Amino acid sequence: MGSIRVKWKFLHEMIMPINEYSSLKELLIAKDLEAVKALTQVCGNDRILLAKSLINIFRTEKQEAHLIRTMNDREIDEECTVSNLFRATSFATTLMDQYMKMVATDFVRHATNSFVMKVIESRQSCELNPTLLDNPADATANREHLLSVLEDVVRNIFMSTDKCPLVLRYICGCLQKKVISKWPEDETVKTRVVSAFIFLRLLCPALLNPKCYNIISETPSEMAARSLKLVAKSLQNLANLVEFGAKEPFMEVLNSFILENKQRMVLFLDELSNVPEYPEVEDYQVANIGRDLANVHQICSSRAEELRALDQAQAAQGDQRDQKKQHSLKRLAAVTDMLTKHKQHYLENQAV
Repeated sequence: MGSIRVKWKFLHEMIMPINEYSSLKELLIAKDLEAVKALTQVCGNDRILLAKSLINIFRTEKQEAHLIRTMNDREIDEECTVSNLFRATSFATTLMDQYMKMVATDFVRHATNSFVMKVIESRQSCELNPTLLDNPADATANREHLLSVLEDVVRNIFMSTDKCPLVLRYICGCLQKKVISKWPEDETVKTRVVSAFIFLRLLCPALLNPKCYNIISETPSEMAARSLKLVAKSLQNLANLVEFGAKEPFMEVLNSFILENKQRMVLFLDELSNVPEYPEVEDYQVANIGRDLANVHQICSSRAEELRALDQAQAAQGDQRDQKKQHSLKRLAAVTDMLTKHKQHYLENQAV
């Protein structure tokens, strides 16, 4: 017998006709992105919702790369220590996370599906930690199996460049150029900035939670989940171009694998990022872009006090650049108030 799972959620939303949001949309997609930058400073727990909504809005205008590149560049400009770059959860990392989940599903499946299934179907453990082994003699067979899986992993991933969406590859290329210009003395920064997203925030999480990425339909067994964790851990070190050390001595047997594949990793990420010009993209249709604009309006409305405080802080500084920001903030406040009044009008008419 087959099985079916049903998950449902009831939402009561007030979404006005799309033309009502034209002023808000115009303000959001303005080239300077000042309204977006202001919202990212006050969005708080609405960070993921704001990121998803903005991506949909900008994709309909074929401007998602401009949005993401601008947010990434701002974070790079503000970071002083290269080792901390994109490590914390920020709006830029959230934007990249959500965008990759939207566009890179086929890439993830193509790159990971075969060896994930190999791990799940195998009766051989990959466990190396002696404290978790029933018989220490199993370590040798487990190591050979893990190395075999890892060879399959890198082979599949390194052959999947063409499956990665062109716009995402273009964004990765922009990341490389930006970090090279800021840290020209760091020879590995252009590799690590791309691996921070493609591996640490996309491929490795997919290995740790293959069901969430629709690679498999059932939760893996405890042994398979542990094996996938060890594969992801090894892949993460390779992507960071670092070997295992004293912290996990039982993993040091994999250092030869990392050393042998470092240069292949560098070449793969360089090839993936080698899209110097913005590519032609197909029109993107959202089922209801009005919902995304309504989400942004709701965030603006709920964060009105924070936006006003931001406006006052910039007014106190008073330089020319802040005057431009103030103008965008005042327009955003005016548009938010207008939409709130229109929304109330629609609600009152519905109640009649």
